[in-house]
Amino acid sequence: MCAQRAGLRLDSYLSGNFPFLSRAGWQKRIDLQELLVNGVGARASYKLKSGDLLTFFHPPEVEPEVDRRVRVIWQEGAVMCAFKPACLPMHENGPYRKSTFSEIIKTVAGPEWSAVHRLDLETSGIVLCGATADARNELARQMRVKKVVKEYLAIARGKIPADKLWVVDAPIGDLKTSRIRIKKWVVADGLPARTEFMQLATKGEHVLLRARPLTGRTNQIRIHAAFSALPLVGDKLFHDNEDVFLDYFENGRTDFVIKSVGHHRACLHAHSISFAHPETGREAFVCEPMAEDMLELWDQIG
Repeated sequence: MCAQRAGLRLDSYLSGNFPFLSRAGWQKRIDLQELLVNGVGARASYKLKSGDLLTFFHPPEVEPEVDRRVRVIWQEGAVMCAFKPACLPMHENGPYRKSTFSEIIKTVAGPEWSAVHRLDLETSGIVLCGATADARNELARQMRVKKVVKEYLAIARGKIPADKLWVVDAPIGDLKTSRIRIKKWVVADGLPARTEFMQLATKGEHVLLRARPLTGRTNQIRIHAAFSALPLVGDKLFHDNEDVFLDYFENGRTDFVIKSVGHHRACLHAHSISFAHPETGREAFVCEPMAEDMLELWDQIG
């Protein structure tokens, strides 16, 4: 890579132009001499000069361990609902190549199957899949026109509103004031977003929620829950202390992170889905009980 911003500190240039690592992350790589300037090591404070050649050496990594217990819940013709465990990425990303839902489902059910939508890395539950382009396109169309109904179960911490059933109607967009570049939040100029919540049970300060997203924004349920002062147990990204996520990003699930959020992953589970079968037109409803780790956590809460 050729530096084009003479005078900038090396770490500032890298974190600003290649944000897959934070500034601290780039400083660590520079200290390890994985980042060379004109073929030699440099300090993070090095001031770039016009024409400097930056070389980043990143040795191959073994893919992180994932829960590979993907299984078929229901199938009819070219449509299937499959179970995605928590902490399994949907698609190739970062260090993940073959350890993804999109690869594992082909091994479990056949190479013709692909997901129609996505779940967050840490979210467990139902993924709707199609075996043909026609089936996937029709299911995707139903999602666009809001004919597909999805419900989630979540464990949150906080005080619920006076009503046991409420709706959060708040736009979501990039949170430009955050130290976390990928973070979205409720912002005035965001995209319309609407989520229906219902209290199912309470245990002290913990609440078991049913969530029905009425729009499909990224991280919508997690954002609207936290915005309602009901952050999901285990959610690092939308914890009110951003140091929690930054520590997790740099160091993984440390004791500080787990103690701060209360569980190893965000407690969100895709519980049910209904749609019109693209081949028969019949209404289909598929349900999957709450994931084992969430059940165990709920049982343990006093």
